[in-house]
Amino acid sequence: MTELFSSWTLIRTSGFLGYYFLTLSLSLGLVQSLSKLKKKKAMLLSLHQKSSWYGLLTIIFHIILIWQDQFVPYSLDELFIPFHAENESLFSALGTLSFYLFFLVALSSDFFMKKLGFKKWKYIHFAVFPAWILMLIHGLAIGTDSSEPWALFIYSFSSLLMIVLLFIRITDNAEKHQSSNRKNLKC
Repeated sequence: MTELFSSWTLIRTSGFLGYYFLTLSLSLGLVQSLSKLKKKKAMLLSLHQKSSWYGLLTIIFHIILIWQDQFVPYSLDELFIPFHAENESLFSALGTLSFYLFFLVALSSDFFMKKLGFKKWKYIHFAVFPAWILMLIHGLAIGTDSSEPWALFIYSFSSLLMIVLLFIRITDNAEKHQSSNRKNLKC
């Protein structure tokens, strides 16, 4: 039972849980504005925002656990200054940069969207894509469970899901644009 709640198990679990919540948030963000889901937009937006904050809070827990870990200790500088970590400097930095990008997007969306205006907010919001890719690479490269079949399945499935949802979103936006152009030509 002690192993189930060891700091090492909690570090690994919080990393995967953070990845899950942020992947869920990105997925919901991609589908919430699809034409066919207009009636569900408010619910999807709420779930998108909540899963984003749950993911960020889980990653903060992950960082605190790593900072307190006795086996592979990280200082606060190593955790918060990219490329400063002695252990896996590059891949630790990718995790840090990913966290910063996700945090920037969440802050700008929930607290500064009106001040920024839609265009600036949307530009910042696109940072979720590199943030997600950095998080994926971080998990694959530095995660101790990354070579396990179940972990590879999670990473592979979520990557395929992102590609499919992005394709659907782009296709839906193109259809909306064409429909709008047809309506404007009729007027």
